[in-house]
Amino acid sequence: MNQKFTAIKTFIALLIIAIFLLSSCKKDQLTVDQEKIFSQTDFKASTNPYDSGWQLTLKPDGVAEILPGGDVWWRGTYKISGSLITVKADNVTYKFEILSKTEIKDKTYGVVLRLK
Repeated sequence: MNQKFTAIKTFIALLIIAIFLLSSCKKDQLTVDQEKIFSQTDFKASTNPYDSGWQLTLKPDGVAEILPGGDVWWRGTYKISGSLITVKADNVTYKFEILSKTEIKDKTYGVVLRLK
């Protein structure tokens, strides 16, 4: 009888832990309920009009506009999964790590962008 009770308590404890872990997984760290514009934080303006910092615009309908430096904007789509934003534009994929609700970081070049 005592072994049965211990087995039931163990099962319930494991079930509670599993539910907790599953409910805490994959929560998106950023929600886009209105247009959000992120700009490069450490960009130093130059005299070249075609040289600009990074900028990323996220729209609620899943559309993204990205300016990866330079002067050409690319339009594409984005997906947020947990702490990762994946932007696909013009056959190129950009990945950003969500640092906070106001800052993201490009995973390839390490460029930090801040919400305007």
